[in-house]
Amino acid sequence: MNPHEMKHSIKKLPKSQIALEVQLPAQDLENKRSAAVAALAKDVRLEGFRPGHVPAEVAEKHLGEAAVLSEAARLAISEAYLRIVEQERLDAIGEPEVRVTKLAFGPPAGGLEFRVQVAVLPDVELPDYKKIALFAQKKTVSVQEKEVDEALEWLRKSRGASAATNEFAKNVGNFSDLASLRASIQEGLQHEKELQERDRLRQEIVEQVARQSKLEVPDVLVEREKQVLLSQVKQGIGQVLRMSFEEYKQKAGKTEQELRDSFSQEAEQRIKRFLVIREVAKRERISPTQEEIEQEAQAILQHLAPPAGRAGSAEQTRLGARQAKQALDPERLKEYTEGVLRHEKTLQFLESFVKS
Repeated sequence: MNPHEMKHSIKKLPKSQIALEVQLPAQDLENKRSAAVAALAKDVRLEGFRPGHVPAEVAEKHLGEAAVLSEAARLAISEAYLRIVEQERLDAIGEPEVRVTKLAFGPPAGGLEFRVQVAVLPDVELPDYKKIALFAQKKTVSVQEKEVDEALEWLRKSRGASAATNEFAKNVGNFSDLASLRASIQEGLQHEKELQERDRLRQEIVEQVARQSKLEVPDVLVEREKQVLLSQVKQGIGQVLRMSFEEYKQKAGKTEQELRDSFSQEAEQRIKRFLVIREVAKRERISPTQEEIEQEAQAILQHLAPPAGRAGSAEQTRLGARQAKQALDPERLKEYTEGVLRHEKTLQFLESFVKS
């Protein structure tokens, strides 16, 4: 091993994991000594010195070689790991598991060797997704008079009106008569059904593509998705069933872990669909423009801003949006927005191959 360079090797493991074997020369570890002492010295308390102001040489003697060596190793491992991830363009996910196999300051036998095991986004072998979308069947949707009648009756009851008349239509909104109100209801129902059919069609295409794709779904992503699904259930229990999660568990006769594990199959399928859409976007080079990302981010901030009052509403809206922006990490908001838009554009791309 060249005493002046880092060496590493990568081995693929099952379940979309990799193992990194890394060797760092003694000098790399030695270079972290002063930074390690500085980091540890912040917590050193010695008589005659203010907290955080203990001289490095004094702090190092107080801390001892073992503590300094351990902290230097932590810093060196972190830096080396990030360097390898960037160099190898690894899509690492989750927390890496690190095991140190050699650790010592100074030549000739000094240096640092460690092993990292981490999950990565898997390679995805896609089928002919354009052909799958081409053969997807789009259903024609329509609104029946009975549906309009039912919606109108619900509206009448919710308003406490005795009958659906022209006067009632005028009071509901900017409608000249009952016929105009019915036409508006029909148009709204038609739009809603078309959106539902669009979502059904998209889901059908993605599920077919996912079913015919070959990939290993990382356990770490499945576990995260299981927790998301459990959180959604908890929220729904409180809002819809009006009971606590503890009461629900007792009635269901299951522990929280059993409930979480019951989502395993659904979580795996959701992650698989996500990875497939991501791979299609990657292959087709589908990406939103910076202008689209900025517009969507602004829309999210406006949505998060508290509603403005009647007086000075424009100023309050601007203030609310500014406060929302300050509360969010701009980079994370941009990353989230870019992901949402790329996902939507990819679904639109697949949908474009469906015969009208």
